[in-house]
Amino acid sequence: MVSEDPAETVRLKTSLSRLAGPDEATVIERAAESVDDLDAAARFVETIGLGQLEAAVEATDDPELEARGRRTLTTYRRFRRAATELATDDHFHRGHGTDLRADGERPRQ
Repeated sequence: MVSEDPAETVRLKTSLSRLAGPDEATVIERAAESVDDLDAAARFVETIGLGQLEAAVEATDDPELEARGRRTLTTYRRFRRAATELATDDHFHRGHGTDLRADGERPRQ
């Protein structure tokens, strides 16, 4: 059954496109726009995900969009590493015994 109602056809196409998910340009643009805001980046990962970003980067035919997507994907991977790895050479050291006086400054007592 084909609908003769153009408004119904538009609604049907809109619904089908929502089921199919966003196109690769939309995914890459949303990802790139969200890297400057931690909350937005977390929302992107939770709602769309890095898997869909990877798929969008692979699927796009636009070389500039692909490059932007790859840079964004690299940034998200750095975020993930920073959140999960603890470098042993980069941690807080207590300052007990460290003399913080200026040269020639006498100790206070």
